Amino acid sequence: MLDRQLEKAFPDLARIDARLRELCAAQWRYASEKGDRVHTDIELIPIHPSLPVATYGGLASHIRGQIELSRTLIPLYAREWKIDLDLDHFIACAVVHDSAKVIEFVNTGGTLVATPGFDHAVEGAKIAREVGFPHEVVHMIAVHTYLGPKRLPNTTAAQLFQFLDPICVPVFPEKGKGAVERHLDANGWKPQPTPPDLA
Repeated sequence: MLDRQLEKAFPDLARIDARLRELCAAQWRYASEKGDRVHTDIELIPIHPSLPVATYGGLASHIRGQIELSRTLIPLYAREWKIDLDLDHFIACAVVHDSAKVIEFVNTGGTLVATPGFDHAVEGAKIAREVGFPHEVVHMIAVHTYLGPKRLPNTTAAQLFQFLDPICVPVFPEKGKGAVERHLDANGWKPQPTPPDLA
């Protein structure tokens, strides 16, 4: 059932290397078996419990956005800067990078909440290593988020993938704290104010 959900939600999986496709399913199975059983439909998993799916889309929308941007970025970097990146790695990473959220998000008293202190990036990377992903993908997962302790990417692929995370979350400053401010808050950082005549 999970494999069919992944295929339906992410049709680009059919275009990547068969071994990576198998690893994506293995990653989601592993996380699902450890997680709260409330997550049975990938389309209904929120990006975060504070961001309702009806308003912000869910984790599946976030992943599809990352896949679509990757399909644009990888050829662009090859054409304009002669930087060759593995599109299959980006697609696989997009599909699994937030899989540990099904462990992090738990039902407490009928309300979905994020487990305090749970680092979904590091936990997701540990799972990816366990199931057999290439080290490049494991590292991309480990450093993908700006939430929690900031980790610096040490490869081109990991840096570009890290940038995709906040781009593919429709949380903007016109309606409260935007993605950038949320990431700064999560790390305890304070932005410098914009000069009033430029704000």
